[in-house]
Amino acid sequence: MKRFHLFGLAVALSVSLSAGAERVRFNVSFDGLFDNREFKDDMLPQTIYGMRFMPEIGIDQNGHRIMGGLSKIWEFGSDDNIAPDVVLYYNYSGDKWSSYFGAIPRRYLQRQLPDASLYDSIAFFEPTIGGTVIQYAGQNFQTELYCNWFSRQSETRREAFRIVTDGLWQAGALSMGWFGAMTHFAKPKESGHFIYEKFMFNPYIGCSISGPVAFDIQAGVLTSLIRCRREDQWHTPTGFLGSIGAEWKWLDIKSTFYAGGKQQHFLDDPQAGLTFHRSDPFYNHTFYNSTEIGATFIADKYVEFGFRWNLHFTPDSPLHNRQMITVRYNFDPDKVVRNRP
Repeated sequence: MKRFHLFGLAVALSVSLSAGAERVRFNVSFDGLFDNREFKDDMLPQTIYGMRFMPEIGIDQNGHRIMGGLSKIWEFGSDDNIAPDVVLYYNYSGDKWSSYFGAIPRRYLQRQLPDASLYDSIAFFEPTIGGTVIQYAGQNFQTELYCNWFSRQSETRREAFRIVTDGLWQAGALSMGWFGAMTHFAKPKESGHFIYEKFMFNPYIGCSISGPVAFDIQAGVLTSLIRCRREDQWHTPTGFLGSIGAEWKWLDIKSTFYAGGKQQHFLDDPQAGLTFHRSDPFYNHTFYNSTEIGATFIADKYVEFGFRWNLHFTPDSPLHNRQMITVRYNFDPDKVVRNRP
């Protein structure tokens, strides 16, 4: 009930102040997903079928915004009655700098984290960032820094947060960029637990070629520092991470390669696992290739509807297969829809 009271307070505040405000804003985001994961061996097969609805209302005055709303997820066939999450944040937007504070939808990030840093299923079920975002966007360079506090300490829950940085510099067809994340996975109040920490960094260079068929190539390094304070030993997996993609009209294909050390030490530790790493478990293999073929049937400023077929290759395992149907609607004139949720 507290969540609904907060939402009601945000709506009442928006309405009461709208007479003196420049503009009352109303944004709506809808995501529909069918995700059938026919994975093998150590990878968990799963089917996710559902939708997410996120309305927002608020005030926009001279670059300052206060927005409030809800985020509700329905999984078809599920008996779980999960209460909606609150969306409530302040945003300032200047010529080059902008900032957010509160429970912030991920779609307002300049760049969504790749699977090597954030598992796409986590991004779907956790569509908001609890914390602070600072962004800079210039003519050829953009960067952002944010803190996502995703778990508060209790007797049984850990204190856990992530500090993320990313950046991109572009000059014509050439580009350089990075993704970086520090995850702190502290102890709950009850005894018998240990602190886990992880630093991940992915610098890369890229080249984009436009034309009737557009090509995009990236090559970089994925490296991590991982430890559990129980043993106080740092693990340093490092490897090559690259991709090559092509796009023609409404069709596209992208192949991603990783070769190197396993990036998810403690993945099988019941105290850590995927909740600690928060990235795609395919990167816990010494070699991994993902080849994705996509068809986008509808794509404009507000709507995207398409089909994706993924083939995942890992050593000594049968072929992993994944099919996805995605429907995305985003009514926000300041943002485009073609961004992973």
